[in-house]
Amino acid sequence: MVLVIGTGIAGLSAAVSLKKAGLRVKVITKKLTGGSTYIAKGGLAAAVGKDDSPEIHAKDTLIVGDGLCDEKAVHYVTKEAPRAVEVLESWGFKFADDLRLEGGHSRRRVLHKTDETGRDIYDFLMTKLKELEVPLLEDRVVSLKVSDEKVEGVIAERSGVVYDDKIVLATGGYAYLFKYTSNQPTNVGDGMAIAFKAGALLSAMEFVQFHPTVTSIDGEVFLLTETLRGEGAILVNSKGERFAFKYHEKGELAPRDVLSRAIYSELLKGERVYMDLTKIYDFERKFPVLNNFLKRHGLSQSSKIPVFPGAHFVDGGVRVNLRGETNVKGLYAIGEVSDTGLHGANRLASNSLAEALVFGVNLPSFIDKWEGLYVDDGDVIELGLRNGNKFSIEEIRKTNWENVGIIRNEERLEKAVFVYSSADTCSLDEEANAALVSLLTAIAANTRKESRGNHFREDFPQRDDRWKKRIYFKVK
Repeated sequence: MVLVIGTGIAGLSAAVSLKKAGLRVKVITKKLTGGSTYIAKGGLAAAVGKDDSPEIHAKDTLIVGDGLCDEKAVHYVTKEAPRAVEVLESWGFKFADDLRLEGGHSRRRVLHKTDETGRDIYDFLMTKLKELEVPLLEDRVVSLKVSDEKVEGVIAERSGVVYDDKIVLATGGYAYLFKYTSNQPTNVGDGMAIAFKAGALLSAMEFVQFHPTVTSIDGEVFLLTETLRGEGAILVNSKGERFAFKYHEKGELAPRDVLSRAIYSELLKGERVYMDLTKIYDFERKFPVLNNFLKRHGLSQSSKIPVFPGAHFVDGGVRVNLRGETNVKGLYAIGEVSDTGLHGANRLASNSLAEALVFGVNLPSFIDKWEGLYVDDGDVIELGLRNGNKFSIEEIRKTNWENVGIIRNEERLEKAVFVYSSADTCSLDEEANAALVSLLTAIAANTRKESRGNHFREDFPQRDDRWKKRIYFKVK
């Protein structure tokens, strides 16, 4: 029996694939519609266009990853992505005919269905799961049962002990733990925390990606997908200046880390930043979900939409090999909860859904042939757990945004480390898990004395290739 934890594209595609391969599988999830797949707007990156290739896709990924990508992972995912798309389509899913362009890509390679492709894929895979009669339980996993460095099952909040010797973590990231975010409240790092407590290695925790263009109107948060800028949307400040080209030669199509810092810098100057949608051809047909959002708030394509950067994706996580295997026997991690090495220091837009689908559909090939993870590409920090102060999720979100946000320095990072070093990281609740992953993020960010990708330090503003390595964490 294989237990899959999570119902994003990684978990659902893995469960469907495992069931179709004849394996016994069941799924448990904290909240059915709580993950990032359900609200993903853009699409899935795969080199399926006539002018494209996996090699070109890999080159774009490596450039955006800023020197810290695992090249084997990059070439594996970019090669496998078109095949994974074929698998999804063979199950009956249908992408739109046109490919879209997003920041950092040199080709149109983003497959989509509507302008909320994540939800489209989620709905489709959930239907498949029900058709295949895969057991689905809505419950929160609080810990892993491990004996002799081998997983034996999980403990869930309401269900108690669930025994399985193969556990697939597909629980997503923790970008909700920042005051301004595109994520849902369920994304607080539970999966990473329980894996760490069970002995799994975590890595690249300092690399949190901020999406450049999030908006909030009348309290409703909405992600303005990268594809808008690929289709002609521009950014202007309060003076009406198109400022993005001052920060990068690609302007609005610069990599996310660059554009997020550009917008944040404009905001720090006292400017407001707006997205101008007027140059998008056939807007209502291409972006019906956004069009409806605007109408709900009395706006239209001609309105200037206020935007700000929000925490969006965690590039690091539970370190795995190309089979999704961790260093704990029987424990797999796929999707955003994992660090495959694909994203390096900064994720190329729409590579997340591609990575999740590749590792999900390929899992049946590996599930009965354990090899295990071996790493030798970084420094390992051992960290103990403690009973300490309780912090609410809102307190953690405020602390992270102010001290571990888009622009960092030693003073603020040390403040975050000091705060979280006194926190309760032993308990099984969300708050303790959130404090733990926040502590690891702050320590990693303070340890890395350079700027690279999503990690920007104003006191070390240059890249330093002495830091061309991963920072690992292991429980003491």
